[in-house]
Amino acid sequence: MKNFTTLLQRGNLTPKERYLLLIQNDVAKENTGKESLTEADKCALENWHAKTTAEAREWNMHNDGWKLGGRARIEAEFIYLQTEVEHFRKFVINLQLSFYPIYRQERLLLKGLEKIKTVDIKEAEEIIKKQRDQKLKDGIDFEYAVYQLAFENLSVEGRERFIELYPDIAFDHQYLDQEEIIAGLFNGKDELTKESKEKLAELVAGRSYNAYAKEYQLFHYFACIPLAEVARKFLTDKGVKIKGKPLAKNQEADDGDSDTHDEIQRTAEKYARENNITVETMLKEGCLKWLDGDLFEQYRPLVISNERELFDRWLAAKTEAEKILQKLIDSGKLKTRGQTNSGKVITGESLYRFRGSYTFIKDFKDRADEYDANLGIVYADDDPKHLGEHEDQELLVSNKSKDGEFNIFSMFGLTTKRLQATFESTQFIAETEEDGEITLDFTSDVFKTTFAETRKSLIDGYAKLLAFRDFFKKLSKIYEVDACFALNRRVESVSGFIDQHNSALRTATGQELNGDDPERHSENWLMKRKEVVRMKDDYFIDKDQIEPDTETLKEYETKFKDIFGKDY
Repeated sequence: MKNFTTLLQRGNLTPKERYLLLIQNDVAKENTGKESLTEADKCALENWHAKTTAEAREWNMHNDGWKLGGRARIEAEFIYLQTEVEHFRKFVINLQLSFYPIYRQERLLLKGLEKIKTVDIKEAEEIIKKQRDQKLKDGIDFEYAVYQLAFENLSVEGRERFIELYPDIAFDHQYLDQEEIIAGLFNGKDELTKESKEKLAELVAGRSYNAYAKEYQLFHYFACIPLAEVARKFLTDKGVKIKGKPLAKNQEADDGDSDTHDEIQRTAEKYARENNITVETMLKEGCLKWLDGDLFEQYRPLVISNERELFDRWLAAKTEAEKILQKLIDSGKLKTRGQTNSGKVITGESLYRFRGSYTFIKDFKDRADEYDANLGIVYADDDPKHLGEHEDQELLVSNKSKDGEFNIFSMFGLTTKRLQATFESTQFIAETEEDGEITLDFTSDVFKTTFAETRKSLIDGYAKLLAFRDFFKKLSKIYEVDACFALNRRVESVSGFIDQHNSALRTATGQELNGDDPERHSENWLMKRKEVVRMKDDYFIDKDQIEPDTETLKEYETKFKDIFGKDY
C-alpha cells in the first residue's frame, strides 16, 4: 500500500498515482470499513484536471480498466449467486444421500418385519418344540462344560479377578485357552525358545483373519496380546507413526480405543497394499521382533506374571472339573456321544434330567425352555431335505386367511404396509445388488436430472470464478492492490459447495461417516460390512481437475488488453 500522506504532500502526482490512491482507499474501506483518505484528499484527487493529452489518456486508461473490472466483479458475483442457488436446489437430495446409511437401516428393519413368520397357536407350539429339541440334541461340548464348571467352582475372589483381566471370561473360553497355549510354549522355562517364538508369532498373526467375513480384524487379542499393538509395533519400526495410547491388556475397551483400532487397521491395510504383503505377514514379523524386545514387559502372560498363582488355581480347578464331569458320566448321570474329550458332547437330554445344582446346567435348561428368535427355526430330524435349513424368524401368532397366508387386515399387517408405503414414497434413492456389489441410483429421472444439472453448475461456476480470479490477479499488479479479496471468498464458498457434494456421495457409498472426516471409513455401516457400493453414475467432482473457463478468460482478457496494451 502506498504512503498516502507522503504522496499527497508531493503535489506533483502522476495520473496513475492519483487514480491508485483513490482505488486503494476504496479497497481499504471495503476491507476494513475505514478510509485512508480524508474527504478533502478525495476532492483534491477527483477534481484534478489533466494538463496534457498524455495525462488524460493515462487517467482514462486506468479509469476504463477499473470500470471494466467493476463490471467483471458484478458478473462474477452473479455467477456465484447462480451457482449458490443451484447448489441449494439439490439440498434435499444431498440430505438424502447423507442420511442414506440411516435410511438403509430403516429399510432393512421394515423388510425384517416381512420375515416375521405368521403362525397360529398350534404351529407356534410345534416350532418352539422343534427348537427346544434341537438344543437338547446339540447338548454341550465336554471341554466347554469343563470350562464352565471350573470357572463356577473358583472362589468368588478368583472369579472377580479373572473378570478384571477379561470381562467376558465367564462365557468366552478363548482367553484362558490362549494363556494355556502360551504357558505350554514356555514349558516351565523362564524364556521362550526360538521355535516357541516362531510358533507364538504364527498364532498371533493367524488370529487376525476372519475367514467367515473374509477380512482382517485387528481388534482381536491373542491372550493378553492386542493384535493392533503388534501391528503398531511393525509400522512404527518401518517409520510409520500412529496416534493413540497403547491398548489395555484386559481387552476392556475405553471410549478412545475404537478410534485407535480404526486408525491402526486403516494404516496396516494401506501399508500391506502399497508393499504387496499381507497383514498376517506384517503381524508375524512385528511379533517376532517384539518378542526379542519388551513385548512381555508391556503385555505379560499369566504364566510369567504376578497372577501366576491365580493361573495355577485355574489349572487346578479345570483338572478337578474334568474329574467331576467324568465321574458323573461314568455313573450314568450324564450321557455323552463321541469318543475323545476333544470331540465328546454331553447330551442335552441328560443335562435336562440332571438333578444337581450346577449353575451351568441350570442355565442350559433355561436356554432350552426359552424360544430364541435369533436362533430361528431349526430342524431336529435327520431328514436330508432339512439338512442345513435354518430360518432367522420371529413368530407372530395371528389369524390366517383361508389360503394360510397372513391376514392383511390385522392391525400388524395394515401398520406394516402403511409404514413401508410412507417410507418408500419419501425416498429418492434405490439400490440393487448383483454379485455382492450394491448399486445406488435415484428413484426418478427428475432427481437424476436435477442432481446432474446442479453438479454441472458447480463445475461451471467454479471454472468461471477461477477465470475471473486469474485476470483479477493481473489487475492487482496494475493497481498495486489486492483486487481478489472478495472473489477469493466466493471461490472458497463454491469450493465448499463441491466438498459438501462429494461428502454426501461418500457417505451414501460408505466411504465416509462424517462430512469433515473422509478417513473414518471403518466406522461406517457399509465399510464394517465390507460391501462394495457405488453410484450407478459417477457424480463425484475432482476440484483439482477443474481449469479456469477459457471462454471467460478470452472474453475479458481481450477487453483488458485493448485498454492496457502491453502493460496487461
